[in-house]
Amino acid sequence: MAQAQVTHEDDAAERHRNLPLGAMSRTFSLTGFAIAILSFVVSDMVNRGYDPVDETISRYVNLPHGWLVTVGLLGFTAGTAALATRTAGSGWGRGLLWLWAGCALVAAIFPADPPGNWSNPSLAESVHGMAAWVGLLALAIAIVGLTLRWRREPAWASKARGLTVLAWASSVAFLLFVVAMADAMAFTHTAPLGLAERVLLGLYLLWLALAATGPAKIRPLAAGSEGPVTVGDRA
Repeated sequence: MAQAQVTHEDDAAERHRNLPLGAMSRTFSLTGFAIAILSFVVSDMVNRGYDPVDETISRYVNLPHGWLVTVGLLGFTAGTAALATRTAGSGWGRGLLWLWAGCALVAAIFPADPPGNWSNPSLAESVHGMAAWVGLLALAIAIVGLTLRWRREPAWASKARGLTVLAWASSVAFLLFVVAMADAMAFTHTAPLGLAERVLLGLYLLWLALAATGPAKIRPLAAGSEGPVTVGDRA
């Protein structure tokens, strides 16, 4: 009995020590996502010349205020990386979050070509496109996998419904985006590709932001501790 009490007290003390780290990762993650949303919205407002219904966000990097797209992608990267640090012990879902963060960083470094150059892409466009496809698919799988995992955990009870709705909605949006992309590349060229992408990324950002407000599972600061520590979502 005494040993069990000591262990419980040690666990409580360890969670208390890790609270600042959990709060910091949450704040950093939400800040990154807010920067991404603000940058993409402002980019659509100030960059004239392209139609946001037809053209993807990444094409806007070629306009006078194209740096906003790069800033948005970097915010996406930083926010997702911070969220991934909160999900220790979440298996392959966490790995896919890191993969998406890496792909978003690559997409920020290698800009997309201007519109209308599908048949003869530059090297930067090819790298950007490959990173975008791999990353978007990885994030789609991560969202579904982590939602299914977390909805079974009592600590996520208050977030489970919202995460589930957003996971379903983003999965449908991803399929519609794939259809729109296929049409733009090889068929009628009439599908609203830009709108499909914006809806998809908006849903992704909402899911990620909601996930960032959930309980954190982080690697313990205490040396010799076993397994990740669950930290509540208190500031």
